[in-house]
Amino acid sequence: MSKVEWITTLCNTDGISGREDKVRSALIEMIDGHCDWTVDARGNLLCHKKGRHPAVKKLMITAHMDEAGFMLTGIREDGLLSFANVGDIDSRVTLGKAVRIDGKTLGVIGTKPIHLQTKEEQDRPVPFDKLYIDIGASSKESAEQAVSLGAQITFAGEGVAEFGDGYLTGKAMETRAACVMLAEMLCEEWEYDVDVVFTVSAQTMTSGAANAAFVLRPDLALVIGSAKADDVRGGAHTCCLGKGPAVCLHDQTTYYDLAFYQQCLKAAKDHQIALQQIERSSDKNESKQIQTSCAGVPVMALSIPCRYPASISAMIAKQDLALTRQMILALAEEIQK
Repeated sequence: MSKVEWITTLCNTDGISGREDKVRSALIEMIDGHCDWTVDARGNLLCHKKGRHPAVKKLMITAHMDEAGFMLTGIREDGLLSFANVGDIDSRVTLGKAVRIDGKTLGVIGTKPIHLQTKEEQDRPVPFDKLYIDIGASSKESAEQAVSLGAQITFAGEGVAEFGDGYLTGKAMETRAACVMLAEMLCEEWEYDVDVVFTVSAQTMTSGAANAAFVLRPDLALVIGSAKADDVRGGAHTCCLGKGPAVCLHDQTTYYDLAFYQQCLKAAKDHQIALQQIERSSDKNESKQIQTSCAGVPVMALSIPCRYPASISAMIAKQDLALTRQMILALAEEIQK
Protein backbone atom coordinates (compact mmCIF):
# COMPACT_ATOMS: atom_id res chain seq x y z
CA MET A 1 0.00 0.00 0.00
CA SER A 2 1.03 3.62 -0.51
CA LYS A 3 1.81 5.97 2.38
CA VAL A 4 -1.62 7.62 2.14
CA GLU A 5 -3.32 4.20 2.09
CA TRP A 6 -1.46 3.18 5.24
CA ILE A 7 -2.33 6.49 6.92
CA THR A 8 -5.96 5.92 5.95
CA THR A 9 -5.86 2.43 7.45
CA LEU A 10 -4.44 3.68 10.74
CA CYS A 11 -6.72 6.73 10.95
CA ASN A 12 -9.75 4.49 10.42
CA THR A 13 -8.56 2.16 13.17
CA ASP A 14 -9.99 3.12 16.56
CA GLY A 15 -7.56 3.20 19.47
CA ILE A 16 -7.92 5.50 22.48
CA SER A 17 -5.42 5.29 25.35
CA GLY A 18 -5.20 1.71 26.61
CA ARG A 19 -7.04 0.31 23.57
CA GLU A 20 -4.29 0.49 20.93
CA ASP A 21 -4.17 -3.22 20.04
CA LYS A 22 -5.64 -2.89 16.53
CA VAL A 23 -3.35 0.03 15.69
CA ARG A 24 -0.38 -1.98 16.91
CA SER A 25 -1.39 -4.96 14.78
CA ALA A 26 -1.53 -2.77 11.67
CA LEU A 27 1.95 -1.38 12.41
CA ILE A 28 3.35 -4.87 12.93
CA GLU A 29 2.00 -5.82 9.52
CA MET A 30 3.99 -2.91 8.05
CA ILE A 31 7.33 -3.57 9.78
CA ASP A 32 7.41 -7.34 10.15
CA GLY A 33 10.49 -8.78 8.46
CA HIS A 34 12.25 -5.40 8.26
CA CYS A 35 13.37 -5.07 11.89
CA ASP A 36 13.34 -6.88 15.21
CA TRP A 37 10.25 -6.11 17.28
CA THR A 38 8.56 -7.06 20.52
CA VAL A 39 5.51 -5.99 22.52
CA ASP A 40 6.03 -5.19 26.21
CA ALA A 41 3.67 -5.55 29.17
CA ARG A 42 2.16 -2.08 28.64
CA GLY A 43 1.47 -2.75 24.95
CA ASN A 44 4.29 -0.64 23.52
CA LEU A 45 5.71 -1.86 20.20
CA LEU A 46 9.52 -1.83 20.56
CA CYS A 47 11.45 -2.02 17.29
CA HIS A 48 15.21 -2.36 16.82
CA LYS A 49 16.64 -1.50 13.42
CA LYS A 50 20.21 -2.58 12.76
CA GLY A 51 22.11 0.04 10.78
CA ARG A 52 25.21 -0.12 8.63
CA HIS A 53 27.22 0.80 11.73
CA PRO A 54 26.68 0.24 15.46
CA ALA A 55 25.53 3.35 17.29
CA VAL A 56 27.99 5.14 19.57
CA LYS A 57 25.03 6.73 21.37
CA LYS A 58 21.84 4.77 21.71
CA LEU A 59 18.91 6.72 20.27
CA MET A 60 15.28 5.96 21.08
CA ILE A 61 12.61 7.53 18.84
CA THR A 62 8.98 7.45 19.96
CA ALA A 63 5.56 8.14 18.46
CA HIS A 64 2.34 7.34 20.26
CA MET A 65 -0.35 5.08 18.82
CA ASP A 66 -3.33 6.27 20.86
CA GLU A 67 -5.81 8.91 19.75
CA ALA A 68 -7.88 11.37 21.76
CA GLY A 69 -11.41 10.06 22.23
CA PHE A 70 -14.01 9.23 24.85
CA MET A 71 -15.13 6.51 27.25
CA LEU A 72 -18.70 5.50 28.05
CA THR A 73 -19.39 6.23 31.71
CA GLY A 74 -23.17 6.02 32.11
CA ILE A 75 -26.47 4.95 30.54
CA ARG A 76 -29.49 7.10 31.40
CA GLU A 77 -33.05 5.91 31.86
CA ASP A 78 -34.02 7.60 28.58
CA GLY A 79 -31.37 5.66 26.63
CA LEU A 80 -28.96 8.56 26.23
CA LEU A 81 -25.29 7.96 27.13
CA SER A 82 -22.93 9.85 29.41
CA PHE A 83 -19.25 9.91 28.54
CA ALA A 84 -15.87 11.36 29.52
CA ASN A 85 -13.08 12.61 27.32
CA VAL A 86 -9.85 10.59 27.09
CA GLY A 87 -7.18 13.12 26.21
CA ASP A 88 -7.40 16.85 25.58
CA ILE A 89 -10.44 17.52 23.38
CA ASP A 90 -12.21 20.84 22.97
CA SER A 91 -15.90 20.16 23.60
CA ARG A 92 -16.75 22.73 20.92
CA VAL A 93 -15.55 20.37 18.17
CA THR A 94 -17.81 17.54 19.35
CA LEU A 95 -21.37 18.85 19.08
CA GLY A 96 -23.35 17.17 16.33
CA LYS A 97 -20.49 14.85 15.42
CA ALA A 98 -21.02 11.19 14.69
CA VAL A 99 -19.12 8.76 16.94
CA ARG A 100 -18.39 5.05 16.90
CA ILE A 101 -18.72 3.02 20.11
CA ASP A 102 -16.45 -0.02 20.36
CA GLY A 103 -16.13 0.08 16.58
CA LYS A 104 -19.72 -0.96 15.86
CA THR A 105 -22.46 1.21 17.36
CA LEU A 106 -23.02 4.64 15.85
CA GLY A 107 -24.18 7.64 17.84
CA VAL A 108 -24.37 11.43 17.71
CA ILE A 109 -23.08 13.84 20.35
CA GLY A 110 -25.77 16.30 21.46
CA THR A 111 -26.81 18.65 24.24
CA LYS A 112 -29.80 20.72 25.36
CA PRO A 113 -31.40 22.51 22.35
CA ILE A 114 -30.14 26.06 21.97
CA HIS A 115 -33.62 27.57 22.43
CA LEU A 116 -33.75 25.97 25.89
CA GLN A 117 -30.32 27.24 26.92
CA THR A 118 -29.80 30.32 29.06
CA LYS A 119 -27.82 33.26 27.66
CA GLU A 120 -24.89 32.25 29.89
CA GLU A 121 -24.98 28.68 28.56
CA GLN A 122 -25.02 29.93 24.98
CA ASP A 123 -21.96 32.13 25.53
CA ARG A 124 -19.59 29.45 26.80
CA PRO A 125 -18.42 26.01 25.62
CA VAL A 126 -20.66 23.18 26.74
CA PRO A 127 -18.83 21.09 29.39
CA PHE A 128 -18.61 17.36 28.79
CA ASP A 129 -20.96 16.59 31.69
CA LYS A 130 -23.69 18.50 29.83
CA LEU A 131 -23.21 16.53 26.61
CA TYR A 132 -24.69 13.16 25.78
CA ILE A 133 -24.54 10.54 23.03
CA ASP A 134 -27.73 9.54 21.26
CA ILE A 135 -27.66 6.04 19.76
CA GLY A 136 -31.37 5.97 18.96
CA ALA A 137 -32.30 3.94 22.03
CA SER A 138 -35.65 4.71 23.67
CA SER A 139 -34.78 3.29 27.10
CA LYS A 140 -31.90 2.23 29.32
CA GLU A 141 -32.69 -1.43 28.65
CA SER A 142 -32.56 -0.86 24.90
CA ALA A 143 -29.23 0.97 25.13
CA GLU A 144 -27.70 -1.75 27.32
CA GLN A 145 -28.29 -4.26 24.54
CA ALA A 146 -26.02 -2.23 22.24
CA VAL A 147 -23.30 -0.78 24.50
CA SER A 148 -21.63 -1.32 27.87
CA LEU A 149 -19.86 0.86 30.41
CA GLY A 150 -16.18 1.44 29.70
CA ALA A 151 -16.62 1.16 25.93
CA GLN A 152 -14.21 3.21 23.82
CA ILE A 153 -15.73 5.99 21.75
CA THR A 154 -14.07 7.68 18.79
CA PHE A 155 -15.12 10.09 16.08
CA ALA A 156 -16.70 8.17 13.22
CA GLY A 157 -14.18 9.28 10.65
CA GLU A 158 -14.64 7.65 7.27
CA GLY A 159 -11.20 7.91 5.81
CA VAL A 160 -8.50 10.37 4.85
CA ALA A 161 -8.95 13.14 2.32
CA GLU A 162 -6.17 14.59 0.17
CA PHE A 163 -7.02 18.14 -0.78
CA GLY A 164 -5.71 21.60 -1.59
CA ASP A 165 -1.98 22.19 -1.96
CA GLY A 166 -0.73 18.88 -0.57
CA TYR A 167 -2.79 18.51 2.60
CA LEU A 168 -4.23 15.48 4.40
CA THR A 169 -7.15 15.51 6.81
CA GLY A 170 -8.79 12.84 8.92
CA LYS A 171 -9.48 11.45 12.37
CA ALA A 172 -6.32 11.00 14.49
CA MET A 173 -4.20 12.35 11.63
CA GLU A 174 -1.71 14.07 13.94
CA THR A 175 -0.98 10.72 15.61
CA ARG A 176 -1.19 8.09 12.92
CA ALA A 177 0.67 9.95 10.15
CA ALA A 178 3.76 10.07 12.38
CA CYS A 179 3.43 6.34 13.11
CA VAL A 180 3.23 5.48 9.41
CA MET A 181 6.22 7.69 8.64
CA LEU A 182 8.37 5.88 11.24
CA ALA A 183 7.09 2.46 10.18
CA GLU A 184 8.09 3.18 6.58
CA MET A 185 11.52 4.33 7.75
CA LEU A 186 11.99 1.05 9.63
CA CYS A 187 11.58 -0.74 6.31
CA GLU A 188 14.59 1.12 4.89
CA GLU A 189 18.33 1.24 5.54
CA TRP A 190 19.74 3.32 8.40
CA GLU A 191 23.32 4.46 8.84
CA TYR A 192 23.36 3.61 12.55
CA ASP A 193 21.43 1.28 14.85
CA VAL A 194 18.24 2.85 16.18
CA ASP A 195 15.35 1.91 18.47
CA VAL A 196 11.85 3.07 17.51
CA VAL A 197 8.98 2.71 19.98
CA PHE A 198 5.29 3.06 19.17
CA THR A 199 3.89 3.92 22.58
CA VAL A 200 0.57 3.65 24.40
CA SER A 201 -1.45 6.01 26.62
CA ALA A 202 0.30 9.26 25.72
CA GLN A 203 -3.03 11.11 25.53
CA THR A 204 -3.68 10.48 29.22
CA MET A 205 -0.12 11.51 30.22
CA THR A 206 0.59 7.98 31.45
CA SER A 207 2.68 7.10 28.42
CA GLY A 208 4.32 3.72 28.07
CA ALA A 209 7.40 5.60 26.83
CA ALA A 210 8.78 5.60 30.37
CA ASN A 211 8.52 1.79 30.50
CA ALA A 212 10.26 1.50 27.13
CA ALA A 213 13.07 3.78 28.29
CA PHE A 214 13.51 1.63 31.39
CA VAL A 215 14.05 -1.41 29.15
CA LEU A 216 16.15 0.22 26.41
CA ARG A 217 18.25 2.61 28.57
CA PRO A 218 18.83 5.09 25.72
CA ASP A 219 21.48 7.79 25.75
CA LEU A 220 19.07 10.17 23.99
CA ALA A 221 15.37 10.17 23.12
CA LEU A 222 13.56 11.92 20.28
CA VAL A 223 9.79 12.29 20.62
CA ILE A 224 7.82 12.67 17.38
CA GLY A 225 4.58 14.48 18.10
CA SER A 226 2.42 17.27 16.78
CA ALA A 227 2.24 21.03 17.30
CA LYS A 228 -0.88 23.15 17.00
CA ALA A 229 -0.60 25.25 13.84
CA ASP A 230 -1.84 28.82 14.36
CA ASP A 231 -1.47 29.91 10.73
CA VAL A 232 -5.13 30.82 10.23
CA ARG A 233 -6.95 34.14 10.21
CA GLY A 234 -6.43 35.77 13.60
CA GLY A 235 -3.63 33.37 14.54
CA ALA A 236 -0.10 34.38 15.51
CA HIS A 237 1.48 32.35 12.67
CA THR A 238 4.20 31.03 14.99
CA CYS A 239 3.71 27.47 13.69
CA CYS A 240 2.68 26.99 10.07
CA LEU A 241 1.78 24.08 7.83
CA GLY A 242 4.26 23.35 5.06
CA LYS A 243 7.27 24.98 6.73
CA GLY A 244 8.77 21.92 8.35
CA PRO A 245 8.67 20.32 11.81
CA ALA A 246 8.73 22.48 14.92
CA VAL A 247 11.09 22.51 17.90
CA CYS A 248 11.08 24.52 21.10
CA LEU A 249 13.07 24.80 24.31
CA HIS A 250 10.07 24.02 26.53
CA ASP A 251 6.37 23.23 26.48
CA GLN A 252 3.69 22.69 29.12
CA THR A 253 5.46 19.79 30.80
CA THR A 254 9.10 19.66 29.68
CA TYR A 255 12.22 21.79 29.51
CA TYR A 256 14.26 20.18 26.75
CA ASP A 257 17.95 19.32 26.78
CA LEU A 258 19.86 22.35 25.46
CA ALA A 259 22.75 20.40 23.92
CA PHE A 260 20.32 18.10 22.08
CA TYR A 261 18.31 21.13 20.93
CA GLN A 262 21.46 22.74 19.52
CA GLN A 263 22.39 19.51 17.73
CA CYS A 264 18.96 19.58 16.13
CA LEU A 265 19.49 23.14 14.89
CA LYS A 266 22.95 22.25 13.56
CA ALA A 267 21.67 19.20 11.69
CA ALA A 268 18.90 21.28 10.10
CA LYS A 269 21.39 23.95 9.02
CA ASP A 270 24.00 21.51 7.71
CA HIS A 271 21.42 19.60 5.66
CA GLN A 272 19.39 22.70 4.71
CA ILE A 273 16.16 21.34 6.18
CA ALA A 274 13.35 23.74 7.00
CA LEU A 275 12.79 23.80 10.77
CA GLN A 276 10.43 26.01 12.77
CA GLN A 277 11.70 27.32 16.11
CA ILE A 278 8.78 28.02 18.42
CA GLU A 279 9.36 30.30 21.37
CA ARG A 280 6.98 28.31 23.55
CA SER A 281 4.64 25.43 22.78
CA SER A 282 1.23 24.95 24.39
CA ASP A 283 1.34 21.25 23.57
CA LYS A 284 1.99 18.27 25.83
CA ASN A 285 3.65 14.99 24.91
CA GLU A 286 5.46 12.04 26.44
CA SER A 287 8.82 13.80 26.80
CA LYS A 288 8.58 14.31 30.56
CA GLN A 289 7.92 10.62 31.21
CA ILE A 290 11.07 9.74 29.26
CA GLN A 291 13.18 12.56 30.70
CA THR A 292 12.50 11.48 34.29
CA SER A 293 12.79 7.73 33.71
CA CYS A 294 15.76 5.53 34.66
CA ALA A 295 18.64 7.76 35.73
CA GLY A 296 17.36 10.51 33.44
CA VAL A 297 17.37 10.73 29.64
CA PRO A 298 18.16 13.83 27.51
CA VAL A 299 15.10 14.38 25.35
CA MET A 300 13.95 16.50 22.41
CA ALA A 301 10.58 16.78 20.69
CA LEU A 302 10.20 17.12 16.93
CA SER A 303 6.62 18.13 16.18
CA ILE A 304 4.59 17.95 12.97
CA PRO A 305 2.39 21.06 12.57
CA CYS A 306 -1.33 20.26 12.66
CA ARG A 307 -4.50 22.31 12.31
CA TYR A 308 -7.63 21.17 14.17
CA PRO A 309 -5.94 18.44 16.25
CA ALA A 310 -8.02 16.02 18.34
CA SER A 311 -10.99 16.43 16.03
CA ILE A 312 -12.58 14.52 13.17
CA SER A 313 -10.67 16.69 10.67
CA ALA A 314 -7.08 17.01 11.91
CA MET A 315 -5.04 18.51 9.05
CA ILE A 316 -1.35 18.21 8.15
CA ALA A 317 0.85 18.97 5.13
CA LYS A 318 2.56 16.13 3.27
CA GLN A 319 5.55 18.45 2.91
CA ASP A 320 5.96 18.51 6.70
CA LEU A 321 6.01 14.71 6.85
CA ALA A 322 8.80 14.64 4.26
CA LEU A 323 10.81 17.31 6.09
CA THR A 324 10.32 15.57 9.45
CA ARG A 325 11.65 12.37 7.93
CA GLN A 326 14.73 14.21 6.62
CA MET A 327 15.25 15.83 10.01
CA ILE A 328 15.12 12.51 11.86
CA LEU A 329 17.76 10.95 9.61
CA ALA A 330 20.01 14.02 9.77
CA LEU A 331 19.78 14.21 13.56
CA ALA A 332 20.33 10.45 13.98
CA GLU A 333 23.66 10.86 12.19
CA GLU A 334 24.58 14.15 13.90
CA ILE A 335 24.39 12.70 17.40
CA GLN A 336 26.83 9.90 16.49
CA LYS A 337 29.64 12.37 15.69
